Order: sequence, then structure tokens, then C-alpha cells
Amino acid sequence: MSGIMDIAVRCWRKLLFVGTAAVSVLNANAVTVHIQLSAPSYVDQRVLLYQCSDLFTGRTELLTHSRIDDKGNALLEAEVSGTVKGTIRIGEVSADLWLNGGSYTIDFPAPDPKKPRSLNGTTTVDPIFKNLDHLDINALIGDLNERLDAFLAEDLATDQRAGMQAVDIARRDGGNLMPDSVKRPGTLFITPQFTPARVDTFERKLRTFYADVKNPWFWRNLDYGIAGLRFGPRVNDRDLFDRYLKSKPVLYDVPEYVRFFNSFFEEHLMRNPFRNDEAALMRAINGALIDSLKNLFAKNDFLKDPALCELVVIKELYAQYPGKIFDRASILKLIDNVANTSAIPEHKRIATNMHWDLVTMKNGGTLPSLVLRSPEGTPVRVDTMLHDATCIVLTASWCTYCEQEMVAMETLFKEYGAYFNVVGISLDRDMNELEKYVKAHPQRSWPWLFGGDDPTIMDALRIRSIPTFFLLNDNTLVYSPAPAPSNGMAAILHRMKVEADERNKLRPDVAPRSPKRR
Repeated sequence: MSGIMDIAVRCWRKLLFVGTAAVSVLNANAVTVHIQLSAPSYVDQRVLLYQCSDLFTGRTELLTHSRIDDKGNALLEAEVSGTVKGTIRIGEVSADLWLNGGSYTIDFPAPDPKKPRSLNGTTTVDPIFKNLDHLDINALIGDLNERLDAFLAEDLATDQRAGMQAVDIARRDGGNLMPDSVKRPGTLFITPQFTPARVDTFERKLRTFYADVKNPWFWRNLDYGIAGLRFGPRVNDRDLFDRYLKSKPVLYDVPEYVRFFNSFFEEHLMRNPFRNDEAALMRAINGALIDSLKNLFAKNDFLKDPALCELVVIKELYAQYPGKIFDRASILKLIDNVANTSAIPEHKRIATNMHWDLVTMKNGGTLPSLVLRSPEGTPVRVDTMLHDATCIVLTASWCTYCEQEMVAMETLFKEYGAYFNVVGISLDRDMNELEKYVKAHPQRSWPWLFGGDDPTIMDALRIRSIPTFFLLNDNTLVYSPAPAPSNGMAAILHRMKVEADERNKLRPDVAPRSPKRR
């Protein structure tokens, strides 16, 4: 067998950031994946297995969960369709892998204490596969990504001494050649442009090296990884379009395709419709006229295909939502229109995920519908407990760091309790733990609800760690999440108190208003 035989069987390679869609166009049949996990650093913690729902938003869906036993082991089993990006998460630590069926034995390491935690409150580790087949997709994609990175870093295409051996030399010497491609931005392929001859040479080497691989999904990633290397300073768009996009199916589940797609159509809305007919564009967006908007985009010769055009439209609307040029409510209506009426199932799913990502648990939005239990075991809808200004507190008795913030919360409640309500949500494993916690802290006399050790609650509220706090007016999120009680919340509550006291000054012609309304 050719050079593919030397692919390492340890997952030394992180995965592409963009993830993989849940439904593969190559294989619609569900297959079962079995993961025997060894995680001795996480005994008695819950382990969660997610899959990525679509490449364009990166939204994840919970597949299954288990608990690490006293020996540090857990079994995860789930069904997937096609090849999808999976994420194993234990607490705030996560590891990525590819899922397309089969059985794996994986070591889940403890995080490196020298590495800083990421900004979103999670820490990533590399899963270590045991006895991984060299033709498994995890080994193949990791190897391909590292060779693409090596080419980008050192121009190896025509270097006779280094060539395809550079990655192997780096591994032999005990390290990676360069930082992982997960560090690359989503729109990687920018200037300078490599000469066609160098890319052609590198492509021939890759195709020879992987000649024995029969996985079509892998080859499509290779094709569009090379396409990305050909992407230059927008001087060869026509050639690239004709070669890689024109009359080609959209590969919703191929990460290198989506990386190339996003790079190729980056800022298309501003570079074309906005520049060529700003007035018509503003009318179409402000009026939420999806057909008019598609017609404007379709004036570009690259978007004559209706499916490609619709995908670029929602991708660009999604990208422009955080900006200040276009009306956000209108963008949401346009995305919802595609989610509800598109003839393309993948576009419906992507648009639905876009809407969820843009509004769920964001300031100005509403709390998702949650039914939890009171300490007496009665089902309670959380939104029925939200009146005037309310702080929702998510904590658990086992969370040692939470106690520091809960002490600070007590102090704020003593000082500002007349101006806001508090609702506590316990993520303890059973009701007895909540009962003991409440009895041990009678000063935390606000209402408590039992959420249990249920990952779907944290997913619904889009949180990764506790304690977490939300400030609402009725069911409307005002601070999501809110600053910690020990660092920032006091200023918000003090300002609210001053405003409420000002409103409630005695006036003979006005009845007093509730001090808890922000």
C-alpha cells in the first residue's frame, strides 16, 4: 500500500472548526457508533456526545450521555447518518472527533494546566485513539489537514528535499510542524496566491499518497482543500467558479467545501448588490421581500443557480445581522421565510439554526419554555415565576466555585431585594441534594426549582458552566448572561434602585409603582 500506511494511529490532530452537517448526502443510512471512553480525571462526572447540525452555524445536537464510573470509564452509543463532526464534552472540557459508525477506544485526557481557557468558558483537549485503523476517517482527515497546513507554512509543493516527507519528519522529531488548522480563520484562503504550478505539483503528490483511500467523502475534502490553495486575491474567481462551483452539487457535509464556499462568497452582499443597487437592496431587506432579494443576488453571473443563490442569500444575511447597516428584524423575517418555505431541506435546517443562533438567549429575547419541578415535586413552568425584574440563578450544591458567587448573591439580595426577585435553579443530581442545600442556607430564601443533572437544560439556556445568572424584565432577557454577583451585578442593581426610587417619589397625582420594575 502507498504512503497512506504511515498515517499515525493516535489522534494527534484536531479537527476543522466548521464541523460537519448531521445529514450526509453520501450516505443517508443511519449507523451506530460505539465509544469506550477512558477518563480517569473525571470520575463520577457526566459525559455528553454531540453532533454538529450544520456547517454554516455550527449548532450542536445532543446524541447521548453517560456517566464516568469509579474506574474512569464510560460507554457512549449513538446513531449517526453519514460522516459528522462529533464533540465529547465533560463539564467545560471538550474534544472533537469524526463520527461515521464503528467502535472506538478513546482516552480523554485532563486539560493542560499551562494552557489558557478559551473565551467561551470551555477548554479543548485532543482525544487519544487506541488501535485506530489507518484508514479510519479520524486518521485520514487529521493527516490531510496537517499536510495542507504544512504546504501553507513552508511551500512544500516543489521542494524535493522536504516534499511530502516534511510532516513525517516533524512527527518523528516529536512535534507538529505548525499550529493546528483549527486555528485558521473560517475564511482562510486569502493572499498571497500560490503559483498554479506549485499547487498542481502538491495536488499530484497528495493524490498519489492517498491512492488507496476509497472514501468519497474524504476525496471531496481533498478536492476542496486544494481548491482553497488556488484561491487568490480575487483575480481568478471565474476560473475557480467554473472548476469547483458551476453546475456542481452543494456539498453541505464537506467541511473543506464549506470553507471554500464561505471564502469565495465572503462579503458578496456588500461587494455586489449593495454596491450596484443600494436602494433596491434596502427596499428588499426592509420589506422582507425574499424573492426580490434573490433576484438582486441572481444578477451576479455566479448565482444564476437558484439553490446556490438562496444559500448565499441566507449566509450573507446571517453574517450581516450583527452590523448596523440593515434592520435586524427584517433579516430575521427573511431567514424565517427560507426556514419555512424553501424547497431545499438543507436550507430549511440551516435557516432554522441561524434563527436559533441569532435570537436564543440573547438580550431582548425571551427565555425558552422550560418545565422544572418545585422542591415538592410539582411541575412548574419557569416563565410563570418571572414577574418584574428577576435574576435567574443556576447553581448546584456540588459546585465549589459556585459558593463564592452565591455568598455574593446573598449580599446583593439583602441590599436590593426590594427591587428584584430571585429564582434559583438547581442542577443537582437528585432532589435530596437540593433539599439539603436549601436547609443548609436558609438565608437564600428565594424560590427554588429542581432541574436535575439534565444536559438539555444547559443546552436550552446556551450555557456551558455554572454558576450562571440572567437578569430579566418579566420574560424578556435584559442581561444574558448577567455579570457575576461578585463582579459587576451590583452596579446594575444599584442603578435600578436609583431609577426605581426616582420613579416612586411621592407625587399627589401618581400612584406608587412597583419598585421591582426596571
